Amino acid sequence: MSDMPDIQGKRPNLLFVLVDQMRHAAMGCAGEAQISTPNLDRLARGGAMFRNAVSTVPVCTPARACTLTGRYPLSHTTLTNNSMLPNDMPSMGKMLKADGYSTGYIGKWHLSGEAYIGQTPYNEFQAGYIPPGQLRHGFDYWAVHHCSHAYWNATYYRDEPEPILVEGWEPDTQTDLAIDFVHTHAEAEPSRRRPFALVLSWGPPHTPFTAPSEFRELYDAEGFELRRNVLLPPEGFPLTPELAEDGESALREWTANYYGAISSLDHNLGRLLDALERHGVADETVVVFTSDHGEMLGSHGQLYKVQPWDESIRVPLIMRYPRAIDAGRVLDMPMGQPDILPTLLGLMGLRVPDGVEGDDLSGVLRGEAVEPVDRSALMLWVCSALTWGMRWQYVDDYSGLGAPRGFVRPYRGIRTRTHTYVRDRSGPWLLYENERDPYQMHNLIASRGPAMVPPEIDAELQGWLDRTGDLFEDTDYYKDQIELETGLCMAPEKLVRH
Repeated sequence: MSDMPDIQGKRPNLLFVLVDQMRHAAMGCAGEAQISTPNLDRLARGGAMFRNAVSTVPVCTPARACTLTGRYPLSHTTLTNNSMLPNDMPSMGKMLKADGYSTGYIGKWHLSGEAYIGQTPYNEFQAGYIPPGQLRHGFDYWAVHHCSHAYWNATYYRDEPEPILVEGWEPDTQTDLAIDFVHTHAEAEPSRRRPFALVLSWGPPHTPFTAPSEFRELYDAEGFELRRNVLLPPEGFPLTPELAEDGESALREWTANYYGAISSLDHNLGRLLDALERHGVADETVVVFTSDHGEMLGSHGQLYKVQPWDESIRVPLIMRYPRAIDAGRVLDMPMGQPDILPTLLGLMGLRVPDGVEGDDLSGVLRGEAVEPVDRSALMLWVCSALTWGMRWQYVDDYSGLGAPRGFVRPYRGIRTRTHTYVRDRSGPWLLYENERDPYQMHNLIASRGPAMVPPEIDAELQGWLDRTGDLFEDTDYYKDQIELETGLCMAPEKLVRH
């Protein structure tokens, strides 16, 4: 990669904030009047907010792999949750380190197979520990638990397999570490100073829905107005005890907890933004805020993620870089997770390497290109199986994801500014006119039949399958390519049509 300066002649820093299971709609700047997110709103006012950013595969591991590699799932081969990003896969940390950046990663990783339960030969069988070396994909500073949702009194690891205890709320400590990282680099002697690239990956608002009391108390669960498309669980739904007793009250309580967690993260985002300003590096730092996927919270009668509806696939994405992005921009063009990395590299004045499949849209952010509002973003659920404890768990029989048996199925779809269109293996499944039907309550295929699919929309999806070489096989085909001990794809050449 070449050393290309930005428009001011100096390479910018990067602060990339990634959260887990946060949907786009859960921000004040996205139009949600019931939530308090003053710092997300502040970030959006100072940069660009994408209204149609899409989680390519709405579950943690493959979504994160899309973001860090700029590739689509069948190319980066990280197909299911708890599968493993290959050590030799080019990715963000390696690319930026090769360009002279000081790299760091804090928080949740979830890209090293089954490492979070300690059943892998790569991590000395120590749950959550990722040893120095290739598994860290180019990130040098490391304060990580591979995957944990213990947000109170948690643990993380540095370079030794002894856990470091966290007192209190995990995101507070992770933010402290990030602020220290910024301080160390911003205050270094000029002759030793390098641009930094830090990923801060908070676990909330993922389940269990919990939040510090001062932020949870901002919300009155009884007074919540649930989204218009929230439905009580359908017949056959694997009910939790709370839902079985009083479904609507449980959803209100969970939503209040969810919003409380987001407000806590928003507070910590404010601390980070203040630190950049305090150290005089705010104008020379690209700040990104996004999520790996969203959260259903009862919409369409569903919980959690995986699903192709907006609550699951539409994620927050805000980018701020005062030297290149005009303040207060709102962009309607769909943006897939593989587009994020090449767009950042372009924005930072760095060459996009071969093998990256997403589009560099930095010209739009810089105001040098017209926003292509007719583009689409791919979304897919590769197969309905997850690795779990070195065994296969079929999602359509997994009550933890909140789906009645047989409902979660492999799918391929696209999100445009105006439409959502999804096929399952039997043919057209969902078609929504998003501007006329923003809560996606009228599936035109269910009401009027497959003939309602506009030919150009169907052709757009087929074009994606052709470009990505997608065979759209059944679950067993993909499952059989993944080795359970490591989570690695054993035969990546079998995943795509050549």
